[in-house]
Amino acid sequence: RIFFSYTSNQISCGQREIIRFLVQHKMVDVIVTTAGGIEEDIIKCFEPTFMGDFKLKGRELRKKGINRIGNLLVPNMNYCKFEDWIVPLIEQMHD
Repeated sequence: RIFFSYTSNQISCGQREIIRFLVQHKMVDVIVTTAGGIEEDIIKCFEPTFMGDFKLKGRELRKKGINRIGNLLVPNMNYCKFEDWIVPLIEQMHD
């Protein structure tokens, strides 16, 4: 059996089609991943995400208020808007 595991940033940064190909052609038997890709897809709906480069230094970007998801650049404000949207939903479910 071939187990394939990946982090959510692989989907967000454009590897989705490669993973789909592997599954479609039965090149993997089991996939293990997180739900982080869903969160990142929702964040992309609120505000633009920008193409960057895998080689960019995360520390330098962070100082500028920018997060890196693989080769994508996401301003901090995008995460804030996501939190403003999701927290009330979670609180409602909790009550």
